[in-house]
Amino acid sequence: MKTAKHRSERGYTLLEYCAGAAIIAGILWTGLNALGGDLVDLLGSVGQWAQARSGGVVTN
Repeated sequence: MKTAKHRSERGYTLLEYCAGAAIIAGILWTGLNALGGDLVDLLGSVGQWAQARSGGVVTN
């Protein structure tokens, strides 16, 4: 009588990848909501700075 051999499973399953992605998405969502207003102001300031500096750029 043969007994069933247990294979050693390596790697992650799709469920584990999805769970990890959901956790990361939740952390990002929470962080962006907490910093939302400040982030908009920061990106607006960076955009204005870049636009002011691009006035001397000559393109052909």
